[in-house]
Amino acid sequence: MCKMSNKARERKSYSQDFKLRMLKEYYESGSTKYSLCKKYSVDYVTFSRWERYFESKTLSLPSDLTELEHQVYMARKKSESSKATGPQTESERLREENLCLHKALAYSELRNEALHELLKIGREQYGIDLLKKAGAKR
Repeated sequence: MCKMSNKARERKSYSQDFKLRMLKEYYESGSTKYSLCKKYSVDYVTFSRWERYFESKTLSLPSDLTELEHQVYMARKKSESSKATGPQTESERLREENLCLHKALAYSELRNEALHELLKIGREQYGIDLLKKAGAKR
């Protein structure tokens, strides 16, 4: 039989400076909340609570954020708010999916072109023809 401990958890308190530094690192590094919480031994829910608190108070992070870091912060905030807005209309969802598919297609076409260029360079400079030949199949 397993006995459960009757000890109450010790409540930790963190300074506002520590909270802001941790939030700043989260937005600058692009690392996940989970990894950052594990690094500093802070509970995930506690960290999420800090994030909501400082966003609701419109307190800004320290002003030494660069423009890129600010854009990452705003993009992350926008993506989290769009997830929280709830169900989209069918046309909005389809429009968003269409945009994602167009981006994926453009990336695939660019990648395909780069690979063909690589094959061309290999053939011209090294005399190696790596392109599969469509011959008779048995």
